[in-house]
Amino acid sequence: MLMTIQAFSMKTGIPKSTLRFYEEKHLLTSVRQGDSNYRMYAEDQVPLAKMIASLRTAKVPIRDIQLYLKADEKRQKQMKRKWIQTIKENQRQLEISLRYLESDYGEEEIYMFEKPAEKVIWFEAEASPGQFSGEFELRRKQMKQHHIPVKNTYLRYLSGNSKQVKAEIGFGVPANINTASVPESFSEKMRGSFCIGIAFKEDFSKIEAAYRKLIQYCMTNNWAPAGSILEWYRGDQMDEADIIIPVTHIGGKP
Repeated sequence: MLMTIQAFSMKTGIPKSTLRFYEEKHLLTSVRQGDSNYRMYAEDQVPLAKMIASLRTAKVPIRDIQLYLKADEKRQKQMKRKWIQTIKENQRQLEISLRYLESDYGEEEIYMFEKPAEKVIWFEAEASPGQFSGEFELRRKQMKQHHIPVKNTYLRYLSGNSKQVKAEIGFGVPANINTASVPESFSEKMRGSFCIGIAFKEDFSKIEAAYRKLIQYCMTNNWAPAGSILEWYRGDQMDEADIIIPVTHIGGKP
């Protein structure tokens, strides 16, 4: 049984302009009948049209739907799992954004951002709090000796007191770089995360105050850390840093 576009629109609840768009994108097909060249749709296309409309309502891109319609059942299930993961990631981002906007942050310098995944090579270090510049210089020279380009520099505290601290110094490097030959080091994949951060540009002997402010903000607004608190230095500059805390991961396993 064939239907006109008007009848098909009423049957599916999909506007005629949308049906024409689906046909233009090769998602639906119609036959042209009679001298008037009217579009005619088959009855068995009703479920297909509704499915396409449902996927579009779920914000699935046109190109993905085109591939989905041509795929076998196994591939369709894989594509659905990927769409679900993407939607969950977007939902998590919206929830995090809403929490940040609703939080009683009070301090304008506290900010939120999305940090992509990164390969990091780490070295152990020990110094007085805020006095790790010498260790940074030593390890940066070591990286240059091995011809390893550095994107970002990190510091994460392990243990210590007000006089002496054990920490790890990390360098963000390209994912394809082999770091196995660098002595006294280990590498890891730092997961992509949404982070809360605060900029620090003062005397580094006073950096503990910035830590306390950021931790207090997280406690007040019930942000649960999803990883270690880090000092994050950009490029070669070492006179200022961002103190950051990941609050939720992006994507699956690293």
